[in-house]
Amino acid sequence: MKKIFIELFVLAILMAGAYADENDSPVLKITMLNQEPDPARAGETAELRFRVENIGGGTVENVELEILENYPFTLIDEKVAQKLVTLYAYQTGKNFINTKFKVKIDKDAVKGQHELKARYRQAGKEWVTAGFKVDITSKEFAQIIYVDKSKVEPGKETEMKFTITNIGNAPLQNMVFSWSEPNGALLPVFSDDTKYVKYLDIGDSAELVYIVVADVNAEPGLYKLDLMLSYESLANSTASVIKTKAGVFIGGETDFEVAFSESSQGQTSLSVANTGNNPALSVSVKIPEQSGFRVTGSSSAIIGNLDKGDYTVVSFPIVPGGMGGAGNFSGSRQRQAGQGIPNTGANNPTNSRMAGSGSAGGNVLKVIIDYTDTTGERRSIEKNVAIQFRASSGDPSSANAPDMSHMASRQRASFWQSKTFYGIILLFAAAGLVFYRKKSLREKLIKTFWKR
Repeated sequence: MKKIFIELFVLAILMAGAYADENDSPVLKITMLNQEPDPARAGETAELRFRVENIGGGTVENVELEILENYPFTLIDEKVAQKLVTLYAYQTGKNFINTKFKVKIDKDAVKGQHELKARYRQAGKEWVTAGFKVDITSKEFAQIIYVDKSKVEPGKETEMKFTITNIGNAPLQNMVFSWSEPNGALLPVFSDDTKYVKYLDIGDSAELVYIVVADVNAEPGLYKLDLMLSYESLANSTASVIKTKAGVFIGGETDFEVAFSESSQGQTSLSVANTGNNPALSVSVKIPEQSGFRVTGSSSAIIGNLDKGDYTVVSFPIVPGGMGGAGNFSGSRQRQAGQGIPNTGANNPTNSRMAGSGSAGGNVLKVIIDYTDTTGERRSIEKNVAIQFRASSGDPSSANAPDMSHMASRQRASFWQSKTFYGIILLFAAAGLVFYRKKSLREKLIKTFWKR
């Protein structure tokens, strides 16, 4: 009996010693306190806070904590491992320390909980690995891409498209898009500036079409469009808003009208008008080589700038290509005038024949206008102008003058058909009647005298 009591006493002492040794040893515990934001967004960064505790009875020094990089986490702190201060036994109240790490979430991470791995150790001991759950949500993001029009002509209806693309990792819903130009120089027609998209899946795009008109009085230049898009995710009804800007150029090309003004003294004048809605810069007019017409001097002229609605007159020394030169042509017209034939311009068939002589295309002159539009691009417009040549005074006769005999014949025919011709006939008839009456009276007087 005494022997059994002694053995139990020894066993109790050994167990007490083992228990005391265990209570005097440090015991580390690591806990993730929180994450910011919660949930973390794919493609963005998150801050993770940890608490390291000593729940044992002994003091521990040189504790190390390290984050293990595994998908979808990438550590962006400079130090992968952190060395912590001394942790005392849990009875002291100084047995824990809080620390944090910053990680980047992969942009393709799917929504859900992902495991983050970390390890820790005390000096001279082996590493201990632990896992922690981090909540991640897919990135809900839409991108506004303005791709359709970069230039709008004033006063002209133009179709403009905006493309919205879901470039995130989650579907979007209840999307509201609108745009505005602060100065009112560009406005939508047939609809307001707001359009709706009910649902947009991952990677899908939606085209929003507007018909717009730029103010005809808007100054040419680049105008800013304010774009706004609000949307909701399927998991969160709180709307997110994207505000961005796009540029549109108001201006561009214009048009011209060219008309025949007059032709005299060997010069043909043309009126050039800017009939478009944009100014034209550095305008020049030239007469290209063509059959039927010939320029005896400079074939081009510089006008300068023409605002919309403005016009100017430019002159060129132009002669029909088959007339043998400006002098010969003018001399022939001078001789025509000397024969008393009236000149009635475009309604005179003689003028038409002379303008078209030597030209298979008649009296249509080809004119080219070069100008710089408001975008800085050099452009060229070709116009066809009907012209009529007129006589030049003081030109000498020419051996190459056209045959005018048919004109003299026409003059004689016109004379015999005129009122003057009939007046002369009546005059002669009256004179004959008077002569006849005088002769009869004279004969009667003679007969009377002889009878006496």
